[in-house]
Amino acid sequence: MEGPNLHKITWLEFKSGSEKALHNLYKQHYLGLINYGIKFSGNRQYSNDCIVEMLLGLWEKRAKLPEVENVRSYLLTCLRTIMLQHIRSDKLRGVKESHAHSLIDHQELSYEEHITKIQTDLIIKDKLTKSLNKLTERQKELLQLKFFDNLDYDEIASRCNISKRTAYNIVYDALKILKDDLKKEGNEDSYYLLSVVSLLLFAMGANIS
Repeated sequence: MEGPNLHKITWLEFKSGSEKALHNLYKQHYLGLINYGIKFSGNRQYSNDCIVEMLLGLWEKRAKLPEVENVRSYLLTCLRTIMLQHIRSDKLRGVKESHAHSLIDHQELSYEEHITKIQTDLIIKDKLTKSLNKLTERQKELLQLKFFDNLDYDEIASRCNISKRTAYNIVYDALKILKDDLKKEGNEDSYYLLSVVSLLLFAMGANIS
């Protein structure tokens, strides 16, 4: 059974009052939630506490919860809401609210909007070009195919005469190089690009803390 279908079944069982589903929901989504929480707050224990608080809150109102198509996105939204509530009530120190909102804004942009912004903002495009120059020609080629030509990994593998796993690894390694290079800049435009690259790594299952 594919992941999304399993997640939807777990969600429906959770809504119906299954304690087993509560534990399964935690196990299925913990990694994504904790990675997001750490990226948001920089504090693993605080993030874990917020995840538990969120799940218990959902459990208490489970009968009134909506049916959702993307359980992971729904849980991330709930976690984000709780963390922002803590920030606003000064329960979390050491987090810059402007940066937290910046990360949220980037996540709420669609994939297409991110690509459009990168292509049309000349300053951001220039910074990305400089970072791309740190990559091999092969890495740049596959990033172009994946994120700008919108090919999937099967199509990339076929076009480049490599395996699907090799295509995935090349893209993943290229994103890590970009992330490390952009970290050195430390200005607002580089922070935006760093957020986008981190989100892409996150989507590929990477630990971005």
